[in-house]
Amino acid sequence: MEVDVRVTQLLCSRLCHDLVGGISAVNTGIEFMTDSDVNPEALDLVNKSADRVTRRLNFFRGALGYGGGYQGPLSLEEARQLVHGWYLDAKPGLSWTAEMTVAGDNGALKVPEIKMLMLVTIVAEECLVRGGRVEVHAVEVNEGLGVAVRAVGEGARLSDEFITGLNPNCATDSVTARNVIAHWAQRIAHSQGSILEAETTKNEIQFAALFSGD
Repeated sequence: MEVDVRVTQLLCSRLCHDLVGGISAVNTGIEFMTDSDVNPEALDLVNKSADRVTRRLNFFRGALGYGGGYQGPLSLEEARQLVHGWYLDAKPGLSWTAEMTVAGDNGALKVPEIKMLMLVTIVAEECLVRGGRVEVHAVEVNEGLGVAVRAVGEGARLSDEFITGLNPNCATDSVTARNVIAHWAQRIAHSQGSILEAETTKNEIQFAALFSGD
């Protein structure tokens, strides 16, 4: 079955919109509960859980939805905030390097490329089951703008399932719930005339793509 990217993005936008509305209602209810005789530990647990779900839904809305930005097309700064929100309770730490923001200014990265970058940060996190750090980099070269996400930590591993999902020629029936994010990131890179590559060394995995900027 052929996958229509725009329809898929619109579907994700709708799902995230509806779910965020429900979570917002939960957060409002929690505010009223603070003045009631409620177990503080239970209230704190509900509050943290609702906050986590909200941050993750906002991330998926930006990374997978159509447009994705709060006031229009997704910007690099919004993406940075959404990725940091995802990593607030992730096991690895996150380093969004200064040159990443500078290199991405003035529209150097298009919206699909920003979305791809966001998705790769999730893949990188899942490669670090023992923790570590994820670094987001960019470098300007003659051919365009190169972006890279490094997963660094003890036992960093790119699973066979992820390798399959990252294969530009991956068959649809080889896509699973676990590697679909990697597959979608590769699909986006391909739509922009690039290839998302992954290189593994001891305790480190680097994902990189080069965009022409045309």
